[in-house]
Amino acid sequence: MKTFRAFLVRDFRVAWSYRMSFLTQNVGLLLSLVSLKFVGRLMDGSASPDLAPYGGDYFAFALVGMAVSFLSYPAVKSFASAVRAAQVTGTFEAMLTTRASAGTIVFSGGAYEIVQAAVQLVLAIVFGLVVFGAGVSADHLAMVAVVLVLTLASLAGLGLLAAAFVVAFKQPEPFSGALLAVSLMLSGGLYPPSVLPDWIRVFSDLLPLTHSLELTRQLLLEDAARTSLGVHFLALALFSLTIPAGLAALRLALAHARRTGSLAQY
Repeated sequence: MKTFRAFLVRDFRVAWSYRMSFLTQNVGLLLSLVSLKFVGRLMDGSASPDLAPYGGDYFAFALVGMAVSFLSYPAVKSFASAVRAAQVTGTFEAMLTTRASAGTIVFSGGAYEIVQAAVQLVLAIVFGLVVFGAGVSADHLAMVAVVLVLTLASLAGLGLLAAAFVVAFKQPEPFSGALLAVSLMLSGGLYPPSVLPDWIRVFSDLLPLTHSLELTRQLLLEDAARTSLGVHFLALALFSLTIPAGLAALRLALAHARRTGSLAQY
């Protein structure tokens, strides 16, 4: 826990040293919500059958999709980015000589970006509810928190696999960016997966973000139909098993780097 806190404080201080960038991120978030609200007005009255299971309010639907999607990029990318930054600055090998485990160091290195994304998620929902009157309910917040934890676990396993690639090959891995792009296209961030052709929807069900968005919308949106909750929870729980796989890959990558003497190289 001390290692986690030390990394979190370090990265916060670095981010806060660029105060203008730190503050404008939240301004940009607010402006994105304004644009989303205008798009929602355009959709008002369309009576789309695909939105009916979510209460029919497009703005609330897209708001939740955008907010949950905030978690996807840092959960998948932040661990590999932290490892690569430590390699380039020459601190990665030194950190591995401390009492903290390699997994703890990699997890902690990406923690700030994930915490920042979680804060932005909460801000987006609060802004959408208070400022723009989104049809969001607070009746199931505890279950939503469980969903978000499972979402992070599902995506963090992929992030650890990406970090293992960086440790082994000293290069940014080329796969997670494509996976994120496919996830954002197929998981239903801005439109229900039901609008996709049937043959593509098969692939949509294979993405953890699809199940996360479905659960979060069913639990948060007013008048949303609550169906197949158990199936989506089970899917996220199974996807979270990628964490042991990611940790195993990280251990193998470190063993390879030590065996070849490339741990200090970048």
